[in-house]
Amino acid sequence: MIASIIWTTGWGLFCTFYQYLFLKEMLGVKHRYTYLWFYLGTWLYGHINAWFGIAGTAWGNMLYLCVCAFVLNMLLFHGSVIKKGFLTLWIYGVQEVAGGAFYPLFMAAAKFMGWEGYFDFTLNAVALMTGLVLFSMMEVLKRKLHLLKRDFEDRDGIYLMCIIVFICIAVSMPSMTFDKVSNWDAEYMYVVVIPSGLIAVGGEFLNIYCIIMLERRLVERLAKQQHQMLGQHLELSKEQYKQFIKLQHDMKNHSLCLAQLLEKKQAEEARHYLKQWNAAMEEGEDVIQTGSIFADALLNPKYRQAKKLGIDILIQMSVPGEDRIAPVDLCCLLGNALDNAIEACQRGIQAGNPAGWIRMKSQIYPNYWVFEISNNICVPVKRHGGIFLSSKQTPVSGVGLQNIRTVVERYEGVLDLKAETTFTLNAMFPLPQTPKNNPSASSI
Repeated sequence: MIASIIWTTGWGLFCTFYQYLFLKEMLGVKHRYTYLWFYLGTWLYGHINAWFGIAGTAWGNMLYLCVCAFVLNMLLFHGSVIKKGFLTLWIYGVQEVAGGAFYPLFMAAAKFMGWEGYFDFTLNAVALMTGLVLFSMMEVLKRKLHLLKRDFEDRDGIYLMCIIVFICIAVSMPSMTFDKVSNWDAEYMYVVVIPSGLIAVGGEFLNIYCIIMLERRLVERLAKQQHQMLGQHLELSKEQYKQFIKLQHDMKNHSLCLAQLLEKKQAEEARHYLKQWNAAMEEGEDVIQTGSIFADALLNPKYRQAKKLGIDILIQMSVPGEDRIAPVDLCCLLGNALDNAIEACQRGIQAGNPAGWIRMKSQIYPNYWVFEISNNICVPVKRHGGIFLSSKQTPVSGVGLQNIRTVVERYEGVLDLKAETTFTLNAMFPLPQTPKNNPSASSI
């Protein structure tokens, strides 16, 4: 009896702590001592059910646990309502499906071996195996499916929840049928147990498959968006190259014109012509020099675009070399961040406000790189479940922010977003040790 109490208490503590670690990594905690509140809440609603018998059936018990756990998760963790609902249902759904495989098998084995008096031992064995399956699947989500740590679309979460409920119902039916019959003949017992166990195993594989397909769809969507952004970058580079070739072609004619003016001793006209020529040269010149040709090719056209809109833009950039951050990731970060800031200023102009301002800067330190961009806010930024709304007012962060988060997570960096009187994006990236010198910063 004492051994059973010790086992039940210890296993409950371990399971609760493991679930807390999983939810902390996937959602993020809101309060200090969150684990203490999480354990007390779990213990409380579990014992309330035992004391008052609120849920007397298997499905009633699962519904009760899901509702209580969802309310607790809403209070203790960040993330959208749909994402919290999905993770809550997923945790209990995995256990329900795993129990559908192990419970009939273990109970059939106990009946066949004549160990029907060891009912509690059999239930503990089922709980142990069910917990191991849950922990294994949690590790898959935490270590392999990184994009699910971000807020996926609500429709994806609802779609997955419907699949989980369907799987649980399909798996629980054979288990309940087996449990209702108390006089199974040994020769027929495994005819029912083995197929029901296979159905449950198939249900777990279907759970994993659906989540992997969601991850793949998110990856494909982000890859397509990044490809489009790089295509725009390439078009801008091609346009710059065409302007350079055109200017080079016109150099001969400009030289001949100046020579003729000087030969005729028309110094004032030559001075005016040279001033206009210099102005044309400066218009196509790269005024931003970060030390990276990729970042320069991206930022200079966007800088000129902002200037034409009347935006007060200041860029002070120093970026890591290619051996520290891939050019594709660097351009994804800088391009999306600056595009978002310019779009915010454009929305202010369309609303009849002044053009606004943008400040973009970064600094390289020995072990990390810090990037910051800020812009004025004309219209208050709305949030949904702790997530910044895009300009389309959907409860999912915009595409630009999603791409930025992907880059930050790939380099195990830290991203901080603030929207008060201004919108500020801060990102810090740890950098590998290299002997190369840091590129010098430009100041515009």
